[in-house]
Amino acid sequence: MKKNRILIVANGIIGKDPGLSGGDVRFLELVQYWLKQGQQVELLSSESAKDICHRFGVDIPIHIIPNISHKSERTTYILRTLQTCFVQPKSLSNFEGIVYSVNDSIFDILPALRLKLSNPKKIKWAVVIHWLPPFPPWKRKKTTLFNSILFFINERISVWLANFFADVLLPVSESTADQMRRSHLNMKKVHPVKCGVNFSLIRNLTKTVKQKKYDLVFMKRVQPVKGIFDFIEILEKIVASKKDLKVTIIGGDGHDAEVVKQEIANRNLNKHVEFAGYIFDQKIKFEKLAQSKLFILPSYEENWAIAVGEAMAAGIPVIAYDLPELTQIWKNHVTWVPLGNTDLFAKTIINHLKNNSKLEPEILSNLRFIRNFDWKKIALDELQILSRL
Repeated sequence: MKKNRILIVANGIIGKDPGLSGGDVRFLELVQYWLKQGQQVELLSSESAKDICHRFGVDIPIHIIPNISHKSERTTYILRTLQTCFVQPKSLSNFEGIVYSVNDSIFDILPALRLKLSNPKKIKWAVVIHWLPPFPPWKRKKTTLFNSILFFINERISVWLANFFADVLLPVSESTADQMRRSHLNMKKVHPVKCGVNFSLIRNLTKTVKQKKYDLVFMKRVQPVKGIFDFIEILEKIVASKKDLKVTIIGGDGHDAEVVKQEIANRNLNKHVEFAGYIFDQKIKFEKLAQSKLFILPSYEENWAIAVGEAMAAGIPVIAYDLPELTQIWKNHVTWVPLGNTDLFAKTIINHLKNNSKLEPEILSNLRFIRNFDWKKIALDELQILSRL
């Protein structure tokens, strides 16, 4: 396969203990296989990315745009966007090759666009598109109008800049490609791609787990749009009939996490909930998954939901809100609940817990299904797209 020089642009990894978006996790998984294919991969990000790459076993040169704050808050990301308008490491002055934006956010689009325009004949630009927010912005649920408008403007500017100047657009899933088609983007540039799981790794790490310590596990960013407050409401309904409920929440730190912890305390759920925060150690993360009976995802916004596949590979059933983007991918391998129906969600969980010993056929079916989404194949397929640029 052709050897390429690929510059990954991932400017959303900021702060002292940065949380990772799906786009960040995705590129870290892909790069591991690209390096094995002899690709020359580099990264444009902050100092925080050094430790993240190390934890994923990714050893690549990093061109740094310095952190402007050790906090991972909304204002920090706004300032990061402004910063990337003006700051470019001198080490990239003569870059030639492929520039790869991992997210459709301004701070990953502007630095790439700047490089592309500086040397359009020697630089090819690829942009990963995760999700297009609805229009009008107030159609978004579980978030403020200000956040919705800000997010909409950010995404639309980014996607349209990519549409005009990028060489290839990589929507994650066919549903995102359909959104792009409805938005009248240049479909000649569009090549849908996928997300995956480290199936063999997860099976090896979880095959010795025998004891189920937790009834439920939630593994997402602890934000309203990801359904964390619906999850807490669902827990309160379940505890009314199941006094020994045990739950672990994986993901989240900072202000949002403190708000969630306070809400858990306000509803007297402390003794039922373990707050694990972000877990970067793969062994610990997947063992916690395997120690749980059910994976719960009451999210209002998703595109692919990598965590769903990881839960399946860990051998636990999944219950989620029936978002069209998710049902198109996971089909009947997830138990679907109508969006926002916390009463039915709680009843569905209780029913599954009562019949947990009868879920083995579902688990085996999920394992056969998810092994087809291995990161290695997805990485090689995407590398073929990049090599043709």
